[in-house]
Amino acid sequence: MPSQPSPQLPDETISAWLRARRGHFDELVAGVEDYAIFMMSREGIILDWNRGAERLKGYTADEVIGRHFTLFYSDEDRASKFPDEELRIASAEGSFSIEGWRYRKDGSRFWASVTITAIRSEGGEVEGFLKITRDLTERKAAEEKLRRSEEHFRLLLENVVDYAIFMLDPEGHVMTWNSGARRIKQYEEEEIVGRHFSIFYPPEAITIGLPGALLGKALKEGRAEDEGWRVRKDGTRFWGNVVITALYDGSGELHGFTKITRDMSDRRQVEQLRETGRRKDAFLATLAHELRNPLAPMLPGVELILNAPGDIAAVSGVGEMLKRQVDQMARLIDDLLDMSRITAGKINLRRAVLPLRQVVDMAVEAVTPLVEERQHRLTLGLPDEAVMIEADPSRISQIISNLLSNAAKYTPPGGVIELSASCLSESVLEIKVRDNGIGIPKALQQSVFELFDQGASGSSEGLGIGLTLVRNLAEMHGGNVSVASEGEGKGCEFTVRLPVLAGSDATIASALVLEPSVLRKPGPARVLVADDGRSAADILAMFFQMEGMETVVAYDGAQAVEAASKFAPDFAFLDLGMPKLDGYEAARRIRRMYPRVFLAALSGWGAADDRRRSAEAGFDVHLLKPAKPDDLREVLRGHEAPSLSS
Repeated sequence: MPSQPSPQLPDETISAWLRARRGHFDELVAGVEDYAIFMMSREGIILDWNRGAERLKGYTADEVIGRHFTLFYSDEDRASKFPDEELRIASAEGSFSIEGWRYRKDGSRFWASVTITAIRSEGGEVEGFLKITRDLTERKAAEEKLRRSEEHFRLLLENVVDYAIFMLDPEGHVMTWNSGARRIKQYEEEEIVGRHFSIFYPPEAITIGLPGALLGKALKEGRAEDEGWRVRKDGTRFWGNVVITALYDGSGELHGFTKITRDMSDRRQVEQLRETGRRKDAFLATLAHELRNPLAPMLPGVELILNAPGDIAAVSGVGEMLKRQVDQMARLIDDLLDMSRITAGKINLRRAVLPLRQVVDMAVEAVTPLVEERQHRLTLGLPDEAVMIEADPSRISQIISNLLSNAAKYTPPGGVIELSASCLSESVLEIKVRDNGIGIPKALQQSVFELFDQGASGSSEGLGIGLTLVRNLAEMHGGNVSVASEGEGKGCEFTVRLPVLAGSDATIASALVLEPSVLRKPGPARVLVADDGRSAADILAMFFQMEGMETVVAYDGAQAVEAASKFAPDFAFLDLGMPKLDGYEAARRIRRMYPRVFLAALSGWGAADDRRRSAEAGFDVHLLKPAKPDDLREVLRGHEAPSLSS
């Protein structure tokens, strides 16, 4: 309890004007109990005392009238002359208001709201003061409790590291920032407060207006929840679960939003692994089905040939069928190999400059049998002027043919497929493939590019990797691919954009030919075939015999070298994985015997490293199994014979 100043008698010099006004005190405020109201002389001497002052401060009127009002202040306040400063300010400005601790008679303190008003004479001179005090201890305690609660809540939020928790103003600008937000999003508080929260969203989400849509939903429904890719400060992405809640005050006025984000990348990765496993299982089942499809007619076809070798018409028909089925199997295997090479980063683009129409023709030619089989109508829309592209022609053709094949497979018989190309700028080519097929639900339009995905209803054929190849090959050329569909049964449109247009001074590249490029006139030649797969070796030898060549067959590398020493071949087609002596060593030994022999490697592996290794062994060309008849004929036509080995 602060020490009490000694009692003082009322100032005898109090003006009659002030004494006259004290007469109204009892009439006006003496009975007021909620407020301590009393008058003071201009020196601060207490002149009167109401019931509220007695209740609030604990003094009777007899105990306090005539004493200085510093009675209610602490020793520190009196030592600092703070009470005198209150009177000075009230005198100068007419009134003074403050909140602070004041003391009762028993030494206890209370939180007081104090107003001191100067009382002036008719001439404007300060004659005294009216002091009104209100006990706000309960309100102060409530405020302090709220402050502590808010501080505890702030500390709680600040130290939460698993969630990014922050507030947005009504327009979506960041107002607060916690440790979890700093950890997940990588921004320091001073870097992000005041910036719009759309900075956390990837470009594709901003393009469709997702940030604004989420705020709108939160305003309409009270909250909005979303999962998707979000962007950190360094540009990397994470999969976030986001909840945005609108904040209103008691009157219903919007104050902003709370936003809680959780990094769900680990869960997303687990889900993706599960989905990949599911797709892999579906892929393996599909692969088995796809490989059995061409085998099914081949086996009875072979049986027919064996039972009726003299029936030329039947044998010819079966031969055509076998060729189609082998081509189908080769396409499946090529797709698998391409996907494997892309995944391993082993595809190198072989760029050339050539007309766009030539590449389109290659693609259309590849899918024409499928389009005709399904009785579709294929229309082309190409620029009238000659357009040159600088790209890997086989890969661009593959992009187009895969999209056309996809359209043909997912369009019911008798449908319409449209292929168009246009120049968006001096360097960007846009290719569109549109169909009126089964369409794609909006929820699945991005997943169709994922490996092994075959859409909502799947497909009766294919491995589900065609569109993945399209996307990867487009990205390797610096481009992209997108899909648009109004939904199931409404067809779809794939758009590929590629920065491959060549300059106006570009010249058409020379036609690609198998190496080496030593031309020869067609003519008989001696061909050595070596493969530990006896059926494959015998069939290949039969093919060369039908082409008018003299052939000899070996079933391992050692036999191949021995046969070459006696046969003196012009051409040697060697499997690389033979026993006793592999194809690489057999090629080296045959090359030493016959420097001008043309060596062709036969292998199921065709990556850049595989081709490099066969070239180092002395092979002139690397052919993938099963070698296509046209490729074999090209080798025979493209190299001089006879007596290349002499």
